[in-house]
Amino acid sequence: MSDLLILCAFLSSALFLLSRQQYAALAGWACIVLNLWSEVPACLRENNFLYPALALMSLPFLAITAERLHHKDPVVLQLSRTAAIATVIWVPFVVVPFLRDALISVVVTLALMLITALGHHPQRVAWDAIFENSFSTQIIPGCTGIMAIALMLGVIFGMKNLPLRQAFFASLLVVPAIFLANLLRVAVVFIAVSDTWFAGFPDPTGTGDANFFWAHNVIAEGLAVLFLLFLVWALVRIIPPLGVFIRALVRVYRDRLRELVSPARDTL
Repeated sequence: MSDLLILCAFLSSALFLLSRQQYAALAGWACIVLNLWSEVPACLRENNFLYPALALMSLPFLAITAERLHHKDPVVLQLSRTAAIATVIWVPFVVVPFLRDALISVVVTLALMLITALGHHPQRVAWDAIFENSFSTQIIPGCTGIMAIALMLGVIFGMKNLPLRQAFFASLLVVPAIFLANLLRVAVVFIAVSDTWFAGFPDPTGTGDANFFWAHNVIAEGLAVLFLLFLVWALVRIIPPLGVFIRALVRVYRDRLRELVSPARDTL
């Protein structure tokens, strides 16, 4: 189901970029939201609460986006262009075996080198798996940073009439920074779990081992969100019109959400 939704999102995004039709953009958004919801059961089993929270927030977001696309809101159309570019970049690395496996293999190789450089002795027990101290982890596309890279490139190239110089320096900032930060994240999370850094922490998982929960689901993902926000701030310094777009985007969704909430509040 997920692969089909991802492929549909790719086709809808490509169609939107080619045709500029808001209905293609809406189809792409719908596929993204449905795919996010399809991942919720697996995330809950892994005690990952970030994506289920995003899934809940995606429902009012999709409703407002659909309404604004119907009225051809230029700000939401630009946001949809950003999402479409990100999707077109990201999907091939998820569904094309050669690209997916090559990226995973590079991340595993470099992560092994980094973990070893940090004084540990991991073993590569499979082409995509690392093992040490009775802990084994498999590297999947979500561990490669490609989604964050695609998202930030979408933010950059979603800007209209972007000067080539700004596009070059912004991409030069985003791609290496995210790739290296993600590599460090993979290495540190692996070391934290294999060395049981958080053995004394509360165990909300009920499994008797909360190390992965605290290392990955809480600390690593929280820092990843902060890092992406920092990159957006840095991009605004390079591309000043991006700041204007972000403020306009916040106003659109804030004001529309207030309009939707006010009638419900008045009936209470």
